[in-house]
Amino acid sequence: MTITLGLQTGHESSAAIFENGRLIAAVSDERLSRIKNDGGRLSDLAIDEVLRLAGRGRDEVDALALLYTFFPEEYFVRETWGKEIERRIHRARGRGKSGERPQMLLANFNDRLRARGKDFQSHFLRDKLLRGEKFAKAQAAFYDHHDSHALPAAYYSGFAHCAVFTMDGNGDANISHTSGCWKDGQYRRDYQTDAFGASPGVFYGAITELLGFRVMRHEGKVVGLAAMGDPAPLYAAFSKAFRLAEDGKRFASDFETEDARFRFLKEAIIGHRREDVSAAAQKVLEDVVLDLVRRYLIETGERCVALNGGVFANVKLNQRIAELPDVDRIFVFPAMSDTGNSIGAVLLDMHAREATSLRQSSPLEHIYLGPEYGEAEIAAELERAGITPRKCDQTGLISRAAAAIHEGKVLGWFQGRMEFGPRSLGNRSMLARATDTKINDWLNERLDRSEFMPFAPSVLADHADDIFEGVEKARHTAEFMTITFDVKREWRPRIPAVVHVDGTARPQLVRRETNPLYYALIDEYRRLSGIPLVLNTSFNVHEEPIVCAPVEAIRAYSERRVDCLAIGPFFCEP
Repeated sequence: MTITLGLQTGHESSAAIFENGRLIAAVSDERLSRIKNDGGRLSDLAIDEVLRLAGRGRDEVDALALLYTFFPEEYFVRETWGKEIERRIHRARGRGKSGERPQMLLANFNDRLRARGKDFQSHFLRDKLLRGEKFAKAQAAFYDHHDSHALPAAYYSGFAHCAVFTMDGNGDANISHTSGCWKDGQYRRDYQTDAFGASPGVFYGAITELLGFRVMRHEGKVVGLAAMGDPAPLYAAFSKAFRLAEDGKRFASDFETEDARFRFLKEAIIGHRREDVSAAAQKVLEDVVLDLVRRYLIETGERCVALNGGVFANVKLNQRIAELPDVDRIFVFPAMSDTGNSIGAVLLDMHAREATSLRQSSPLEHIYLGPEYGEAEIAAELERAGITPRKCDQTGLISRAAAAIHEGKVLGWFQGRMEFGPRSLGNRSMLARATDTKINDWLNERLDRSEFMPFAPSVLADHADDIFEGVEKARHTAEFMTITFDVKREWRPRIPAVVHVDGTARPQLVRRETNPLYYALIDEYRRLSGIPLVLNTSFNVHEEPIVCAPVEAIRAYSERRVDCLAIGPFFCEP
């Protein structure tokens, strides 16, 4: 038995644990700390939780798969003795003043070492880290940021061979994009955009910030607004800020620095509506990325595409890639932000130890990798909150929950293991009927969300082709709500609450084999209404992480964020 623990300790920290190459559990720190996008340090929260879920202790871990993100500086020797002595003096003076351990961003540290011709491993106090964190017998290795994006996209796609694209703000060595190929369990990186190019994530983030939203959190709002605007007034200007390089293999801009580009964009958008600014940014991103993807597919002959990295949280961009005639099938790794890199680090570690270990891959089945809670735990929290629920068998729970949705109520649905990644996929969800647009206003008011953000449907997988266009290319990845489709015209007036102004929707295709309880709920609602889908939004208030434990779901019910709550076998209603 080989137990490998993968850690992402940067932005959106997480931990993942594998046993003999099989993914057992993965959890983001934010779900446990209740701090949105929590990270930037080595934390015990997610580590201890995935070990608990696997029934393991730290002394049983055989391998630590790590990334060049944030770690306590005490486990590293600085690049020069002068810097090291300075650090020790500073640490001695500050001892006891704070419970927080000073952290070091290892990507920057590694760059400084390389600039001096020094080796990272000789400055890494491996044994001290293993003793300090109580991993008595583990081996520890560090892996590349963009490779940790590429491997899970390729491996879990189920494709025997494919093109693999990663795109985000910046990773190790300021790389923001890679193009590569996957075949027979082997990955080859061919091209990349580094510090001298233009980052797609930084470009889109700059627009997010200039519109008054929060970078690395509200880019989805720009996507939502883009459908309401006209890209034409700003398209030419934005094309100077983000374009394809002359070789067609990486990104570039007319500006030498990100600061210069930001100042240009700030001036360019003066006097323009936010909808038009968003539309131009989205259109430029789509056109440039599609050009790069198309050229690489022609060069390699690949027709299947695997995507990962924060840029591919942009579901509209993913739809445009799928619609390319050069693409037969597409897969987007569902934990596409940095939080998913804990999984990628383990896959890289497996491959480093055995070159053929990733050859036998299969499509990702589900992403229900977090904690679940038993009946006794839930009952105790309900009693503590002063709530007397109705206990139901499975048939009764499904019947009552589906009826509540059909009656126009907002249902909190808390079942099974928590999802990993940014989407609620039917275990930590708020559900409602999609037949009345008034529900959008009610939900936005209750959850403190922006009125222009579309809600998404969970649809019975066997009905998807009846409702959406182009499902076949993205049937698997649509199980994880990572892509939009055009809604067929005859369905748009029937489900207006989940159709965006541009006629698209971002569905989750629900299969009985993957989540039988959730499938049964939607199927019962279909029997009542004739509609084989429900509106599904994440079970959280705006700017809070998705609920993890029963106490958080029960608090949402008590605060009237939902009308009723199905939590384990219990049904709660006023």
